[in-house]
Amino acid sequence: MTNRKNFHITIFSIIFFFSLHQIALAEIQVQVSIDDQAIISDDGLGVEVRIDRNGKLLSIKSTHQHPVEFQDRRGINKAYIIAEEKAKANIARFMSQAVSTSRITTELDSITSLSNRNRSSGGEIWTKDNSRKVVESILEVTTSQASAILMGVRVIERSYNDKNEEATVVVGINGDSAQAAQQLQKGLINQDNSDKKKSTSKNNFPSIEAEKKRSSDFNNF
Repeated sequence: MTNRKNFHITIFSIIFFFSLHQIALAEIQVQVSIDDQAIISDDGLGVEVRIDRNGKLLSIKSTHQHPVEFQDRRGINKAYIIAEEKAKANIARFMSQAVSTSRITTELDSITSLSNRNRSSGGEIWTKDNSRKVVESILEVTTSQASAILMGVRVIERSYNDKNEEATVVVGINGDSAQAAQQLQKGLINQDNSDKKKSTSKNNFPSIEAEKKRSSDFNNF
């Protein structure tokens, strides 16, 4: 009973931590599974984090959908790539965001002078018109930036819905994939050359039926 109480206190601390760093706190949901794992999900970003009872990060995954403009193999593969990159970007945004705002005030004061000269038999007539134009404006700009180094990111699921004409990609990181990435990085430090693989896709116009590919260890994320 005491361990479960401490686990709930840990989860509360984690939620409080995210409340200080996330803008859309209302979109964050927390669930506790039977095996005392906390699942923290952000529906707005499509990010899901799993934490054990000791507060250790187990895995994180991100889901993103992207519309398919042309329902052939080329169009679907393009949507897969975009969805994958945006899913990874959402993990970075969930981890940390730098938000800045600026306000610019401008004032423009201009004077315009117009002179006219008319000559006739009766003499000359001079006219001069002066006008002033004052323009004031306020420009407020708010921006947000996110950057993170993600190691061990894997595409654990790709699917295409032919009815909604939409591609979905799920990327994830867990302890195994992060450790494998670290070992791979260490093994390649002293290597000068690396093999590059190129893949080609065949265009099967005009349409492709729905498809879904999921990694065998999908449930570990």
